Amino acid sequence: MPQMKGPGPIVDLVDFYHRWPTLKGSMQALANDPQLCPEEQETLNWLILLADRVGPADLRD
Repeated sequence: MPQMKGPGPIVDLVDFYHRWPTLKGSMQALANDPQLCPEEQETLNWLILLADRVGPADLRD
């Protein structure tokens, strides 16, 4: 059986929130990838800004 690398797939928004500090760098690198068109880069940069503004209070039901 192959072993998984890393913590596995993200399972929900709370999991994503807790992993965001380690994910952010790769998302920033992806946003700077010249293979993306300018609109895709801009959208990804806005999503990064949005994720940075999510806090614990936003995760409550």
